[in-house]
Amino acid sequence: MSGPMPSSARRPAARRMRLALLLITRGIRRARLRLALFSGWVWVAAASLVGFEVLEILLGALLAAPEVLPLVLLALAAVWYFRRALVRLWRRLSSRERSR
Repeated sequence: MSGPMPSSARRPAARRMRLALLLITRGIRRARLRLALFSGWVWVAAASLVGFEVLEILLGALLAAPEVLPLVLLALAAVWYFRRALVRLWRRLSSRERSR
């Protein structure tokens, strides 16, 4: 039996390949959406930390070195998240003190 493989035997492999391709493309779409949402929140976090006017001045000053813009925005976002975590911790500790 050295003849060609029947088409019915090849179909499950093709279906698995199609399923794998669909899963990969769905994962890529989800990752793109998360990245887009994260980049939007980085801008909001940076603007809420320093104010929109200061952010405008900061972005204007970065025209000389645009390659550091993502680093500056990420640093501002990290400071914003850290500050937010500290405020939550402070509120939790102060509410525990009040309940005693």
